[in-house]
Amino acid sequence: MKIDDLLIELKIMMNKFAYPIENAIKSSFITSITERNSKNETSSILEQLCDELCILFSNQPDYLTFLEAMDGFEYNGLRIFSLSIPEPLVKNLFIMNEFYRNNDDYINPDLAERLVIGDDSISLFTYDTKTDLFEIRDNIGTDNVFGTFKSFTDFLNEILDTAR
Repeated sequence: MKIDDLLIELKIMMNKFAYPIENAIKSSFITSITERNSKNETSSILEQLCDELCILFSNQPDYLTFLEAMDGFEYNGLRIFSLSIPEPLVKNLFIMNEFYRNNDDYINPDLAERLVIGDDSISLFTYDTKTDLFEIRDNIGTDNVFGTFKSFTDFLNEILDTAR
């Protein structure tokens, strides 16, 4: 299935049950990530997240297509985090990854090495920049991987299967 067809199906499912559909991400926001000025004062974690997002954008163009259609979503317990929208409706990727990488309680090495892009009630959805794979991980035992996917479209199709 192509990403465009999958996004149409997702929007139809969301409309059917009156879930809000987020607006597309603004191209200026993507540009602020991909062409950021190193003279700006930003945290090292934010720089690392932006670097990893640049890899994700480059390696997985379907993810950008998704963002150009909707900047994250929450549907029937599934969430793909937003890049530009602050919480609470759709969780924010930067805030969630900051938490997983920089908190006073516990830094999970499985999550600190990956972008956490979404979740559901039992799983975390990650992207590994080293292997260029999307993963579905147990949200308690994060070393347990339930599935790996070479493309964002295959990954999105798989997680939507749980909500169809």
